[in-house]
Amino acid sequence: MIIDNDDEPLHLTLRETEILKLAALGLTTKEMAQRAGIAPSTVERHIENTRLKMRAKNRVHMISKAIAAGLLTVEDSEKTTEQDPNKLSA
Repeated sequence: MIIDNDDEPLHLTLRETEILKLAALGLTTKEMAQRAGIAPSTVERHIENTRLKMRAKNRVHMISKAIAAGLLTVEDSEKTTEQDPNKLSA
């Protein structure tokens, strides 16, 4: 859960949170789909839903808002990369 500027709680699903973290690693839609075991079009839908929930203008804005809200951290990205050497760092 994150809080937007209007102090309304926003709820991201587990899958939306997963895709947000993968997007923060700089993965392409196809790479995110392969890692999550879903279709690329489904990844795009999760990204769009998350972007709209967060009232972000684009992916970069969405990720920066998630970092500002404490939903994503650089440390999380580094740990994820250490566990899987094929993952890109954020």
